[in-house]
Amino acid sequence: MDPEAKRVISFWFDRNPMEWIFAPDGLDAQMNAEFGDLVQRARRDELDDWIADPEGGLALVVLLDRFSRNLYCGSAEAFGGDAKAGDVATRAVARGFDKQVTVFQASAFYLALLQQESLISGVAASCLFEALKPRCETVEEHVWVDMAIAASKGHVQQLERFGRYPTRNALLGRKNTEAEEEFLKEHKPSLK
Repeated sequence: MDPEAKRVISFWFDRNPMEWIFAPDGLDAQMNAEFGDLVQRARRDELDDWIADPEGGLALVVLLDRFSRNLYCGSAEAFGGDAKAGDVATRAVARGFDKQVTVFQASAFYLALLQQESLISGVAASCLFEALKPRCETVEEHVWVDMAIAASKGHVQQLERFGRYPTRNALLGRKNTEAEEEFLKEHKPSLK
C-alpha cells in the first residue's frame, strides 16, 4: 500500500467515527495541514492508481468524501469531491473491497454512495449498510451501523421526495421549492 494512503487510513480510522460527523476543535486545521495537498491531488486524478487495492481505494474515498467535507466546511467545495468519491466507492464495492476491510472502513465506502444526490445510490447505500449488520462484532460497530441504517433511510426519503438534498441548496446556490422550504424549517443543514 502507498505510504500516503496508509497515513490517511491511520489518521481517519484510529479515531472514534463520531468524530467524522462531529469534528473536535482543531481537527479541520490539522487535516488541512497534513492532508490538504493530498485532497487536491485526489481531486486532480493524480492518485487514481490507489483504487487498485482495498486500502488504497478506501484512502482515496476518505480524501474525496470525508476530508473534503472537513476542509471546505460551509462552502460548495465541501461537495466538490462527491462525484469522484461516488465513482471510486462504486468501483470498490463492485470489486468486493468493502468485504476486505473493517466494518467502520466499509461504512466509508457506503457513506460516499449516500452523499450522491441519486436515489439509486442512496438505496444501494442503505442496502449495503443493512448487509453490514451481520459483520458487526462489537457494541460500537452495532451502534454505528444502526445509526447509519437510520440515517440512510432518511436520506433515501429526501431523495425520493425532492430528487436532491435540500439542506445543500443554499451552499450550492440552488433555489428551494416550496416543499423544500417547509422541509428546511424542521431540518437544519449539516455542514459535513
